[in-house]
Formats: sequence, structure tokens, C-alpha cells
Amino acid sequence: MKFHEFGFQNRRTVMLIHGLATTWKMSFGLVIPLLAEHYHVIAAGLDGHDPDEGTDYINGETEAEQVEAYLLAYQGGCIDVIYGASLGCVTALLTAYRRHVSVKNIILDGTVDMSLGILNRPASKIAGWFGEQVIKGKMNWFLKLGGITPEMLDKLLYPGISRITLENAFYDGASLFTRVSQMEPYWGSRLACWYGTREKPAAKGAKKIRRAFPNGEDTLFPGFSHGEILLHPKQFCEALEHFVNRS
Repeated sequence: MKFHEFGFQNRRTVMLIHGLATTWKMSFGLVIPLLAEHYHVIAAGLDGHDPDEGTDYINGETEAEQVEAYLLAYQGGCIDVIYGASLGCVTALLTAYRRHVSVKNIILDGTVDMSLGILNRPASKIAGWFGEQVIKGKMNWFLKLGGITPEMLDKLLYPGISRITLENAFYDGASLFTRVSQMEPYWGSRLACWYGTREKPAAKGAKKIRRAFPNGEDTLFPGFSHGEILLHPKQFCEALEHFVNRS
């Protein structure tokens, strides 16, 4: 995992954690310049999603440990906001809930509940194969049924991702909700779940996560599908600013 900093050190700090099969630059290239005008911005690149690193994504726990180590070393063990997109929600949520560092606000964008219970492990194998087909451009028609637009695929899809990372990431994301169901309510971090009207699985996941993080408020984006807010940087920044300023 690598961390990339922008903006000014003496301002409020926002960490951005991207989703599956994309990169920090592809995900946040539009929003970073606007955020950096008002915040100290840290963009985290997940393992398995960087062409310059020979790593694979293992699980959110491993990623959260790296985030914690970075915050303890460079941010005094605290941060104002962590934003997680899709798979990045796992790392963001665990970093706040583990309480090894202080996270004032977390924003989880696209908390897709795709849990299949005892079938999560075998399903992850299928998901790994399916992900490879998407990378090759053979399954885009199926993604369109879920509201993923061709524009999003062109601008956000990272073609260098490995089969191992795809399988581990799917299993990790699906298993998250088993962990969430066992969590005691934690009031120490304010939570916002973001999702579009075209991604019902994310709305389902947000309701489950809200029981573990009762403090905060959610934001619904009319007409948007999974991750689409990242293609609208001004609206993204306004929504983040609105949530943080209400804390």
C-alpha cells in the first residue's frame, strides 16, 4: 500500500481509499484537485492495485493495519475523514472500528451487501473468473444490468489486477457483513453511507452497517449507480463538506 499526499499539512485531513479493480489515480484524479484547495488529502493505493508494486490484496484487516501504521507515524494517530469507495469501505470501516487510531468521520460509498453465507468462498472463485472476463471486455453487458455505465468502465477500470486479488477482494467484501452483524454499536466515529438510487444492494448494506455505527447520516444520490459520484467531483466535494461541517 502506498500513500500519496496533496494540499496543505495544517488543514483538516481526508484519506481516500479506492475500490476494486481501479487505482487511486483513476478513482480520485478528478476530486483531489478540488479537495486539496481546502483539505490535506491522502490517497491510499490498495495492495494489488498498483502497477509499480508486486502485491496482491489479501484482506481489509491487512490494509487497515497499514493505514493505522501510517496515521500513527505521520498524523499523530488521528484523522478527520476517511472516505472508502466500494471495496475501500472494508478498510475504512475496520480502521475506525478497531480503534487503534482516532477517526472522527468515515464515509462509505457503495456498501454493497453481496454476502452468500457459507457460499462466499466458492462464490469468490467464480467472481475471480468473472472479474477476469470483465477486464477482457467480455461481460460488460452484465455490469450494465447493475447500473455500471460504459463511461465508468473506461475511466475507472484497472486492467492489471490479478485473479488472486479479485478472489480475495470478493470474499473480503462479502464476509464484511458477517463481521458487521457481530459488532457492538460504536459511537466514536460519525458515519455517512453514500449510495445511488440505482444500487439497491448498497442500500441494503448501509442499513446493516448503520446498526454498528449509529452516529451520523446517510446520503442518497438520485439517478446514480455504483461509484458514479466520483465522476462528479464538484458534487462529491459538496457532499463531503456538508457531512463534515455538520459534525
